[in-house]
Amino acid sequence: MRLVICDRHRLVADSLAAVLVQRGVEAAAVATSAEEALAAVAANQPDLCLVAASLPARGGLGVLRAMGERHPQVKVVLLVGTSDAVLESAAIEGGAAGLILKDQHVEDILHALARVKSGERVFDSRLLGAVVRPLCRARDRNRLWDALTMREQEVLMRMMEGECTRQIARSLAISVNTARTHVENVLAKMGVHSRLEATVVAARSGLPGPYALGVSAGQVAGPG
Repeated sequence: MRLVICDRHRLVADSLAAVLVQRGVEAAAVATSAEEALAAVAANQPDLCLVAASLPARGGLGVLRAMGERHPQVKVVLLVGTSDAVLESAAIEGGAAGLILKDQHVEDILHALARVKSGERVFDSRLLGAVVRPLCRARDRNRLWDALTMREQEVLMRMMEGECTRQIARSLAISVNTARTHVENVLAKMGVHSRLEATVVAARSGLPGPYALGVSAGQVAGPG
């Protein structure tokens, strides 16, 4: 696993890199700003980029957006200090491959990174709980599948795979504007306000497609 690590505090980034290297991870580069992180990814082409959400200037979400545009093949995992529902939703909707708390044991972080590299999306249950629980109690929406056009069904499936608008456009060979319109139509027909709501409700309601967040049943508290 080849990794770029970015934290505003050099000591924190270097320390985490050193610990992960001891466990077999290749730390390709360490950065302390969004610009350094993007440059390091361009130069090293890592598998993953582990970025602190609290970066100055652009912040971790800014890196996430830029990575999606410049290096969509590189998975981005955000490190956060505390639970923040707004940040969580923005990270998931922005295509983050994972979002984990800094206070986790290094072995848990390593396990999460390995799962992300294998194709899963990994989010700490403490972060997702407040977002997912209300949605899990939402009324069943299977009937909405038939209300979607075939193209909208394809777009929803892509959303459930974690693709951003640009990735959906690329996957379906359509323009970004067309993809954005389809996403807006899907949200409107499902009666939700964000991609996060759409993917979680779709998955928990039994609509066709994979479990959107790639989180095992034991990770997220609440009804199944």
